[in-house]
Formats: sequence, structure tokens, C-alpha cells
Amino acid sequence: MDTIIIKACLNGGRGREANPNVPWTPEEVSQEAVRCFDAGACIVHFHARTPEGRISYDTSWYARTDTLIRAQCDLVLNHTTARQSGAPVESVTRYLLDTPDPVEMVSLNLGQGVRWLPSQASGGRRTSISPNSYEDIVATLDACYQRGIFPEPAVHDMGMLNNAVTLMREGKLRDSRYFLVEPSAHWGDGRQGMPGTPKNYFLITDIIHDFYPEAIWLAHSSGSQTFVIGAIAIATGAHLRVGFEDSPFLPNKPLPSSSAEYVEWAVNIARAHGREPATPAQARHILGLLPPV
Repeated sequence: MDTIIIKACLNGGRGREANPNVPWTPEEVSQEAVRCFDAGACIVHFHARTPEGRISYDTSWYARTDTLIRAQCDLVLNHTTARQSGAPVESVTRYLLDTPDPVEMVSLNLGQGVRWLPSQASGGRRTSISPNSYEDIVATLDACYQRGIFPEPAVHDMGMLNNAVTLMREGKLRDSRYFLVEPSAHWGDGRQGMPGTPKNYFLITDIIHDFYPEAIWLAHSSGSQTFVIGAIAIATGAHLRVGFEDSPFLPNKPLPSSSAEYVEWAVNIARAHGREPATPAQARHILGLLPPV
């Protein structure tokens, strides 16, 4: 039976105005993680948040959340290295280096993110940049390798894929057999990245295969595109990510109560294609992760 990695993305920067069930606190995130595990997820990805939902880089938040999840199941835990404008790279490397028990994985965008966001003040748009220079990426990779953390190479477009090839050729990024493929922009949304269309998905993955024939990847997008890209990934032998971070709604369900419902959606489609959800142990083997601490 072919296995498929299903990762649940629990919160990201998602606000509760889009879905009131998005988890923010360590207790909420850990409970949500266990629900996703029971539904068939083998990896959970989450971002630290304040009680009010703002983005956080708090080492203690991650430490407590990891402890709560590990006490209940053996999920692969996947933090983030994404930063808001103005946040130094040390805000990320600090929790990578200082968390008592290092996390197994972190997602690492291989370049900066640029958005033209609507501006109420001007009636037009303003530029928002999520920083990640070459120097920032190298510092993050160094912190990961010091702690035995697996850096997940995240490519949103062809520029980031070129950065991945550059880093691998230089030996800064040590693994070339796994990618997070995330074309997530929408045409006309002001985001400087590849929209999540089937054509763009296959463009990225075809180039990955050209450079690294043995590579595998995990795919996702945003909003309604999430389910198109997810269905393609399932049908073509790839792996996928689903959950509140990527979309506040499910097909035919505007307000899901849990990311576990997204996992159930993925499991049902996977089994229709003869694929069985991977266990955390199988995911660790497929990705070459170190055993949990």
C-alpha cells in the first residue's frame, strides 16, 4: 500500500475573523494537534501566537506546546522560521537554539515574501516584506544543524527554487530529496509569488525532478486552491499539507470546527486512490528525520 504524508497546519497567521476556531494558545494548539493525529495526520505545523492572536517568537510558548503534544502522541512537530517585517533573524534562531528539547522540523522560506496589501489610509496599497536574506537563511540553517533540526526547504516560486539549488550546490542546505512546494498567491492579490494553479504546480515540480530525480515533495496552496493542489498531489504520488493556516474553509463547509476535518478530507481522497496515511514513524523514515528527543 502506497503511503502519503499528511501534514496539518494548525494556525499560521490566520485570524479568528476568518474562522473563530483557529487555535492560538499552547493548550488549544496541542488539543488540535491530537485531533489531527487521530484523524490521520503524521506531522503538525504551527506558529507561536500571543493570547490575542498576534505573531510571537516566544521560546517558552514553543517549549510548552511541544511538551503538551509529546505527552499525548508521537506526531512529528514542525515549527516555523517565518518573520514579520522588522523582526530580526535572531528572533527565530533564539528559539531554535534555546528550546530545551529541539523540534524535529522547521519550515524555511528560501527568500523573502513581498505583498502589496490594501491600505485604508491611502485607499491604495502598501508594501509588506517578510524578510529572509541569504545571510538570514544561512544563519537559520546553521542554528538548525547545531541542534539536529531538519530544515524544510519551502519554495513559493521559481526564484525560491533557484535559491534552493544555489544553497544545495554550495553545501549550505545539506539535503536535496525533499521540498515543500507552496505556490500560494492568487492572481491579482498583490502577492509577488506564483499563484496556486495546476500549471504552476507542475512547472515547479517538473524542475525539481530535473535537478533531483529522486526528490519527493509535500504540496499545498491557499484558499480554494488548497484543495485543487491537494487533490493533484494525492493523485500523482506526492504528499500534502492542509488545515486552518492554508484555508479557513473546506469545500462545501464555510466554518470547519477543526483542522482535523481537513485531514479527514485528505484521508478520504487518498484512500480512494489506494494510498494510506503515513504514521509518524513512517514519515520520519521517508524524510530521514532523527528520532524524537
